[in-house]
Amino acid sequence: MRTLAAFFQYVGEVCFFTLRVVRDAFRPPFEFSEIIRQIVEIGWRSAPLLIVSGFAFGVVLALQTRASMESFGAEAMIPQAVSFGLFTDVGPLIAALLVAGRVGAGIGAELGGMRVTEQIDALEVLAVDSFKFLVVTRVVACVIAMPILTTLLNFSGLVGGMAADGVALHMSPTLFINDAFSGMGWADYIPPTLKTLVFGFIIGILACYLGYNAAEGAAGVGRSSTRSVVFASVLVILADVILVKTILFWFPG
Repeated sequence: MRTLAAFFQYVGEVCFFTLRVVRDAFRPPFEFSEIIRQIVEIGWRSAPLLIVSGFAFGVVLALQTRASMESFGAEAMIPQAVSFGLFTDVGPLIAALLVAGRVGAGIGAELGGMRVTEQIDALEVLAVDSFKFLVVTRVVACVIAMPILTTLLNFSGLVGGMAADGVALHMSPTLFINDAFSGMGWADYIPPTLKTLVFGFIIGILACYLGYNAAEGAAGVGRSSTRSVVFASVLVILADVILVKTILFWFPG
């Protein structure tokens, strides 16, 4: 019973934390300079990781697809399979997990370190709203950066698939691109990309909550960093299941 009560208490605290973030995000003053700095920190510095990972995944996806398609004589369908696989679900999910690993751990450790070294208390003494300055800005930056990073990973994966097909099948880049997008509409691209706004919100909320409420010194900072990655990754996967069903309901075509 104590474990169950502690679980519901934890969920309740996270919910109140989330509601406070949403409220403060629309309440002036707006820390635009800090939001931009966090977007650069979260987005720009994560871009190389996602571009390289997307390219490698695109190569693997093209090679694996070709191995299956060759037995049916459907090599011409490889570009469409790669583009659908990347843009509709796999690309957004991989991007979110990579960001959860890099950014979630970083935010958890950064805010946790500030908490245990009393830097957050020092900001409060200086009449700075530490919650708005440290938490809200990072959550907003995660929400803004996720669709951009997902798009980078998707197109990087498409380039990887194009390179793999160019080497294996000597397919021209123009033909690959035309085939990749021939069967896709905006409904296949925009909703899966927009769902990463939810992924960014989940990553930002959990990382900030665990870091902002860290305790017990260096051990607490380590736990907040680790839990940020684990909890965010699990919730992103669960949210992806719900969002995929929702997208298929509203866009069945």
